[in-house]
Amino acid sequence: MSPLFAFQLRRVGRNRQYLLFTVALPAAFTVFFTQVFAGVPGGISQEAAAATMVSMMAYGAIGAALGATIRLSFDRASGWLRQLRVTPVPQTSVVAVDVAVGMLLALPPLVVVALVGRFVNGVRLDPGAWVGLVGVLWLGSAVFVALGLLLGWALEEKAAGGAMGLVATVLAALGGLWVPVEIFPSGLRAVAHALPSYWYAQTGRDVAAGGLPALPAVAVLAAFGAAFAVLAVAVARRRPLAAVAG
Repeated sequence: MSPLFAFQLRRVGRNRQYLLFTVALPAAFTVFFTQVFAGVPGGISQEAAAATMVSMMAYGAIGAALGATIRLSFDRASGWLRQLRVTPVPQTSVVAVDVAVGMLLALPPLVVVALVGRFVNGVRLDPGAWVGLVGVLWLGSAVFVALGLLLGWALEEKAAGGAMGLVATVLAALGGLWVPVEIFPSGLRAVAHALPSYWYAQTGRDVAAGGLPALPAVAVLAAFGAAFAVLAVAVARRRPLAAVAG
């Protein structure tokens, strides 16, 4: 483990908000939403319970991945990136660490919410489906790490936290993570289909249903990830590591 990677992990480990909003809250929502729907006539089906679990897994992973926004904007403002510039650490290594940390942080919400779904809500999947579900959503979280890096390069420290929260809320609410898209008005359904969060959760639902992620969902999600990455590189080139926001 590189010293830079270890440093970033220690810094995140001291952030209680990460544990609360990206791990504990999605797990609690998984139980809450399932219990709400369990009170309707006929109760909640296994398919609906699994879909709710997948949505909350996606919600937690997106929040964790977008944390790159705050970390990067703080590093720019504090002068940390300027200090790294004068060390032997290559710029590519700094970016790789940011991506690796974001991906790693997306994993705990996926695992914890899956455990809650299985042992609290009684969701039953084949062993291979459990592994595939966590794996697919973990890989897909790279799209939102790229979005977090884009926001972190584009925004100043004072605006980063609020912007990240707004983006996460929009992706969750309009992407069908809190309320099923099927009950949206037709206009909002079109909005949901235009958001990466919808397609991200859809890949997980495909696996939970016993299949593979549909090619259109994977293609759209990959296109979003590529666009975010290209934009992040373009913005970063205008604001290189040596430049610090004043």
